[in-house]
Amino acid sequence: MHNLTRFINNGLVVDLPAPDLTEIQKQDQQADEAGMPERMGVNIPVDITVDNSGTMINNGGFSRTWCANIRCSGAMGLGLYFSEFHLPEGSVMFVYSADKSQVLGAFTSRNNQPDGLFAIEVVKGESIVIEYTYSDDKSGSQSFRISEVLYAYKPMKFPGDKSPKQSLSGNCEVNAACSEGDNWRNQIKSVVRILVKNGNSSYWCTGTIMNNTGADYAPLLLTADHCARASSGSYASPDDVSQWIFYFEYETPGCGDVAVEDNKTLTGARKLASSSPQDNNGSDFYLIRLHDQIPVDYSPFYTGWSRSGEMSGSGVGIHHPSGDVKKISTYTQTLTSDQWGSVPGTHYRVVWSETGNGHGVTEGGSSGSPLFDTEGRLIGQLTGGESGCSNLSGPDFYGKMAYSWESNGTHDSTRLQPWLDPLNTGQVSIGGISFTVNFKADTNIIAVGRSVNFNDLSTITPVSWSWYFEGGKPETSTDPNPSGIVYDRVGKFSVKLTVASATGEYSVIREDHIKVLPVILFDSDSKEYKVILGNNVSQKNKIIVMNVLGMVVRSIDDFCFGQSLCSLDLSGLSAGLYFINVSSEGYSETSKILLSGN
Repeated sequence: MHNLTRFINNGLVVDLPAPDLTEIQKQDQQADEAGMPERMGVNIPVDITVDNSGTMINNGGFSRTWCANIRCSGAMGLGLYFSEFHLPEGSVMFVYSADKSQVLGAFTSRNNQPDGLFAIEVVKGESIVIEYTYSDDKSGSQSFRISEVLYAYKPMKFPGDKSPKQSLSGNCEVNAACSEGDNWRNQIKSVVRILVKNGNSSYWCTGTIMNNTGADYAPLLLTADHCARASSGSYASPDDVSQWIFYFEYETPGCGDVAVEDNKTLTGARKLASSSPQDNNGSDFYLIRLHDQIPVDYSPFYTGWSRSGEMSGSGVGIHHPSGDVKKISTYTQTLTSDQWGSVPGTHYRVVWSETGNGHGVTEGGSSGSPLFDTEGRLIGQLTGGESGCSNLSGPDFYGKMAYSWESNGTHDSTRLQPWLDPLNTGQVSIGGISFTVNFKADTNIIAVGRSVNFNDLSTITPVSWSWYFEGGKPETSTDPNPSGIVYDRVGKFSVKLTVASATGEYSVIREDHIKVLPVILFDSDSKEYKVILGNNVSQKNKIIVMNVLGMVVRSIDDFCFGQSLCSLDLSGLSAGLYFINVSSEGYSETSKILLSGN
């Protein structure tokens, strides 16, 4: 990325008028009373392109870098909505805060979607900087158009925020990382925070990644239908849904309110089905399919479900109240059947219980979040209720999966059944599945010249394998469980496994996974110590010999350059224990030898 300081003072800043928060807050109060999703920002219409805004930097040749700093006074953060997004191959875009404390990207042609829409998550502060580098011979100047800037006016927690006072939700809430979540770790992985776009406003909701009877890792997500509705009555359009942003693993690593890690996000989805024709008289479900497969390093869990309609005696709800980090609420009273509108039996009624670290409830932003039964299966999604930190015993209401299955209408667009049971098995419940690409080596530490065997442990069903063994012979393999990979030089080497399944390709890389040690041995014929370093020996190899007191008694630079086996002269040293350190660029290993007297 470039240093933009000198450009900001030369007309780079695009100043936008701040919205009228007084009127917005009145609207929010009315929406809250109506049980609508929690609005966190408004979208300011703009028309920003490479051709009409910002500053251009000529990098030489065909390379150009376009920069713009969009500023709006009073914003907690700013985000971007693109009505056109067609980055050519080789181009890169970064988006970051003015102080570069938060950097997003690189965004590339891999982020392009068929509909040409895209969105980039909120960056902290009143300014958001866009830096776009492209080759001028590839029409890069016409590759995107920013149509709206999201003005976040409610507090947010950004990566690196550490203050306990920055908790956005009520102080009675329980972090999902606390002990209350110990028996629900997989279910916790299935829950995501959603930044919902609906017209000129953006909202917080919660959703769940769902398994289906095909167990094919399809990126299906269940949330609430009312998350797609605004208090004005407007319903999220297909273009809106294509710009929703999904946050994975947005949670604290420990029980306390400490800093969250960098955001893991995906952008865009399409609606499959919902209860929308029923308005408030249905079970309030909304099922979508994400545009992209969920990356392995997002640790997704595709949660199981039950449509039995049974009244579970205990379980949990997992959610993002007020857009905060992931929380968990526990119930120990048996659920009862209830309703939200005028149709009986559409919802579960739940009352939350106190636990060791607080008393979980729900809030705005929790809408659409899952309710799990005692077996860890999703049985409903949150519509609303009366609970809160000031009303701990207030009930909440979750649309029943049993009702959503096929009771909201006869068309596939009003039922869960066609999408969650694509094989038409008639199953009443299924378990969840994890999604991992994984492997195991029979050893991670070997002597130079030895071999390693590998086994694929991936939980998906691969149709092909592609291995890359840095420093190994052979260097590549397409076997599912390759064996006899020889390492004939010292060092630390990475291993990469890529598996292809019916849904795409997925990879895992383990850096410095195989450690290859030098061999030091005594040659009784020559009465010398031999050091075996293997092939392709670096000229930067260095040997240091130390006694038991840590004193250096030998130091040899450029040891054994261009050779695989060399003699180590230890003449003149008295009998005793010595430590021999062999090092090269990025590698260091120490061995012990015992010198005996002549």
